[in-house]
Amino acid sequence: MILPGICLGWFQVATMMRLIRSSMLDVLDSEFVKLTRIKGLPEWKVVWKHCLRNAAITPLTYFAITAGALITGSVIIESVFAWPGTGLLAVDAVRARDFQVVQAIVIVFAAVHILANLLVDILYAYIDPRIRY
Repeated sequence: MILPGICLGWFQVATMMRLIRSSMLDVLDSEFVKLTRIKGLPEWKVVWKHCLRNAAITPLTYFAITAGALITGSVIIESVFAWPGTGLLAVDAVRARDFQVVQAIVIVFAAVHILANLLVDILYAYIDPRIRY
């Protein structure tokens, strides 16, 4: 279970960390952060409360894309490691020409991808109060 998890998540974690780092560096250089430091707030409060909320928009957007990639990437990983799941079921259904199962799996993958994007859109309004729908 460890090796398939590493194969699926290694690249996504590295990319997410780069995005969070670059977003945090942009926000830490802004004027309102300098003002909060001048007011005397502790550094942990400045970083965790003020900066991370503003820097979370870009990584959150990437998360929606990554959620779909992880689900569709599971098809290959489950086939390589012979791990039973929906990915291996999709490959077996294609080999057996069972098109109803393939269509059902594609619909489930699409629904999860759409649900992840919807969740991210809702989280946008929660994280950044300037964004309202």
